[in-house]
Order: sequence, then C-alpha cells, then structure tokens
Amino acid sequence: MTKIKKIRTRLSPEQRREQLLAAAIDLFAERGFGEAKHADIAKRAGVSTAATFVYFPTRDELLMAVVDEVARFYLALFDNIEGVRASASDVLHGLAAQLLSLVDTHLSYVLVQHGWAARFDKPLRARFLAFQDEILSKISEILWASEKNVTRDGRDDARILLSASEALAIMKVDGEPNDKLERFTKHTIEVVLAYGKSG
Repeated sequence: MTKIKKIRTRLSPEQRREQLLAAAIDLFAERGFGEAKHADIAKRAGVSTAATFVYFPTRDELLMAVVDEVARFYLALFDNIEGVRASASDVLHGLAAQLLSLVDTHLSYVLVQHGWAARFDKPLRARFLAFQDEILSKISEILWASEKNVTRDGRDDARILLSASEALAIMKVDGEPNDKLERFTKHTIEVVLAYGKSG
C-alpha cells in the first residue's frame, strides 16, 4: 500500500498574513483579547510560532491588526447602502438585517467587536473611539440624507442606534427568537426617528 504524502500549499505573504489574522480573530473570539498568544495562532494555522512573529512582530501589532480588520469589516457594511434612495427607516432596517446575519456567518467578528468595545487600555481604546466615530458619522449621514427634517445639531440619535445595534447582536448571540429581534429593531428605529424630528 502506497502512502500518500500530504502536500502543503505554499501561500503568498499576503495569503499567509490573512490566514494568521483569521486564526487570531477566531481565537480572540473564543478566548478573549488577553488569552490568545502567537503560539496559539501558529498552532491553529498549522505554522511555526516564528512565522507568526514575521507578520506580527509584537503583541501590540497583533492586537492592532485584529481590531483594524474588524473595523474594516464593519465599515464595509455601509458600502452596500451608499447612494441608496430610501427612507432612513428602510436603510436602518437593512443594516440591522445585515448585522443579524453576521452572527450566523461571521460570529468571531461580532464577538471580537464586543470584546474590543469593552477594552479601556489606551491604545485599543483610542483605536475603538476612532472606529466608533466613523460608524456614528455614517449613521448620521443616513439620518440626514433620508429624513429632511431630522435635526443636525448632534449625533445623539446615531449613538442610540449604535448602542441598540450592539444590544441586538448580543440578543441574537443569546438565541432570542426572531420575532423579538424584529420587534426590538422596529421599536428602536421608530422611536429614534420620531425623537429626532425637528418641531
């Protein structure tokens, strides 16, 4: 009986970095920011620990690469709605549906984003606040572009919607039924849009 030798696929540097980053995101989601180490990521990806240090020479660089990828991923959700001519309610319901689908398709990203939101060490917090600022700007633009009489004197409405979206994702992770998720989404959007109308 001939033994078949397993051939290892050689990845380009870009592909290898993506592979290691994906493994890091999965491990951060499973274990938290403080637990996943270079050696764990190497083991998950099937490479040497030394290889992970080639792409992420320090722990800080690894952390920043992970959160930058999660930020990029979340901000890309807004790409599909740029230029859409619809009411704010329709656009926000569409975004909520995308967010809920991420729990099924990209759970690790959802869990890492929530873990990141709860970090208060300065470098990660600064990065999170910059990411949050971009999200708030995008939600504000949806409100202002779609609802002519929504006030423009602050981003409180956008912040409420962002907080509600984070609660909605956790509800989905926790297994709340779809009708409850839909009711929560509808109620939140209706209340925020009604509150944001200028008199």
